Amino acid sequence: MPDGPPPSWFAPGAPRLEVDFGCHRGTFLLGMAEMYPGTNFLGIEKQAARVERCLGKIRRQGLPNALAVQGEGVAALARWLPDRSVSTIHVSFPDPWPKRRHASRRLVTRGFLDEVARVLCKGGVLRLMTDDWAYFSEMKNLVREGWEELPWEDGSVRPVTAFEKTFLELGPSPHRCAVRPVSLGSFSEVQAASDPELLQRPAGPTIALARAAIGFRKSTSSGFGVLSAV
Repeated sequence: MPDGPPPSWFAPGAPRLEVDFGCHRGTFLLGMAEMYPGTNFLGIEKQAARVERCLGKIRRQGLPNALAVQGEGVAALARWLPDRSVSTIHVSFPDPWPKRRHASRRLVTRGFLDEVARVLCKGGVLRLMTDDWAYFSEMKNLVREGWEELPWEDGSVRPVTAFEKTFLELGPSPHRCAVRPVSLGSFSEVQAASDPELLQRPAGPTIALARAAIGFRKSTSSGFGVLSAV
């Protein structure tokens, strides 16, 4: 089993990268890799047997732009993906864990979304799909702040996932949502961008963006810098 994506996938000028989180047996992952040979596709799956099955299909079909790795939840994103490295993350039919006592096991949580926002590049998109209305409602609530909803149909052609095909055969369409993060970065980065003592220091892309988009003023009552949108 490979020890993560090759470094070349994250080198300057590398093709765009999309992630299929919970790739199952690889139907969507391999379909996308075939349709878009100029894009790299990483599948993340918690079950080792499914990962091996995906890898076998990738080898047989000769798809150098596809890879599957074993991982789960926030830890998988933290382990495999650098900051601002992914253009699109697909989360299709994650386990809804419908019982209340199991709700903490759900994939899409605030912590997961924070990690997704870290790895998405500028303009990157998170695409969520589920057949469970209660879980979908929770997802929508979680992305209400700090995320911008986009039209689901974006002009791209994508294969149907195995679960999606099964669900569509039953009649109704699954619940879908495409969003992108609109926050400038972590609080500490935004705070640093507004600190006059740090304005002359070299800045990474997040702080540079924050400096460009946020003005600061001095509070007349306390003398401390207070962030003020411009």
